[in-house]
Amino acid sequence: MATAGMSLLAKAELSELETKYLKDFTDDSRGNAGPGFNPRDTFDEKFHQAVLKSKDEDLQRAFILQQLPSRIASILRELIENRKMTGINVYEPLNEEDRVKLATAFEECMQLLQKLDANQHKYFYKEYRDDFEAANKPKP
Repeated sequence: MATAGMSLLAKAELSELETKYLKDFTDDSRGNAGPGFNPRDTFDEKFHQAVLKSKDEDLQRAFILQQLPSRIASILRELIENRKMTGINVYEPLNEEDRVKLATAFEECMQLLQKLDANQHKYFYKEYRDDFEAANKPKP
């Protein structure tokens, strides 16, 4: 029996897109020294794995929602700077394929943001869209 305060999203399993981003956001292969070397990294990995294995879809969605703004900012930064990181302090210019991948990732993130945030913070969507449009203009 459903209670009045329960969200409809809570009852549904994660969508394919939500699952993709949950796995991506909980992947702890960040190229650092690894768990056990740095206590913060060890805690982060344990927390991320607990979220990934959790049966609480609300928790998983909240985790995805918390990570989305930084992912969007990262995508926008790469587009604005017209470069991608290929190593520690090593960058290469974006090619057309890279720009298409970033645009696709941006649209996926925006779709998830709007769904998970339930349009509560619409002003961020416009700001992100404006930045995306400015960054995606052809370079002279």
